Amino acid sequence: MQLPVFNIITEAIGDTWEHRRDFAAYAFLPILVVSIIGTLMSAVIGDVRIIINDPTQVPPEVMMRMFFGTVVNWLTGFALYTLFAVAWHRRILVGPEATVGAALRWDRRQWRFFRRLVVLIIILMVLMFLLAFLLLAVSPIAPVLSALPIVMGLIYARVALILPATATDTPMTVAESAKLTHGNSWRMFLAIVLLPLVVVLIGGLVVLILAAPLTNIIGSSMTAWFLVSLVAQTVNYIGFAAGITALSLAYRQLTA
Repeated sequence: MQLPVFNIITEAIGDTWEHRRDFAAYAFLPILVVSIIGTLMSAVIGDVRIIINDPTQVPPEVMMRMFFGTVVNWLTGFALYTLFAVAWHRRILVGPEATVGAALRWDRRQWRFFRRLVVLIIILMVLMFLLAFLLLAVSPIAPVLSALPIVMGLIYARVALILPATATDTPMTVAESAKLTHGNSWRMFLAIVLLPLVVVLIGGLVVLILAAPLTNIIGSSMTAWFLVSLVAQTVNYIGFAAGITALSLAYRQLTA
């Protein structure tokens, strides 16, 4: 079947807005924790511009500190996203839990989702680097390389049904997801990749506009960094909610 992609996008945006109180309840803890960890890790990592300016002059201990901080940031981000995504998928596909605590409780379901999410991201990143290497060897043209994120987005769109399936304890393989999404690659891409990306980018512009006066008022401190991070992560999670909703709606239609 062909997914009614624009109906899905419209419904995803409307559902996220209609259930904004649920969003606030489910996303509050992940947003708060990821903002705190991000702020602390920014102090550990330091100014990343030193790598861009002259990587050869960066001491090994600084490189290790940056690597450690980046890994902690990524793993924490994935774990907190898992907490939110599972609860949000289940709100749509199964029904809301009796309490927020029950919705955000970490158990085997979350571990399965987390493992699948991390493995999927690692595979996509490896594929992207391999394709970039091959393309650079054959035709080092910027437009060709800039198409790689779109290719990765299309691949993700074909296999992403394993995530709502995992959240609802439904067995599904990557091959089964690819089969179900056959003929809907671009529609899935628009709904679950482009929609959250547009929300995050628009929100990011707002954050940039707010960040400058905030820094002027309270200075360039950890407090300022935390407040900016809090706003940025709120925007990110609004985008996540819209994308997860769209994925849940597509999953429900394709598995009906």
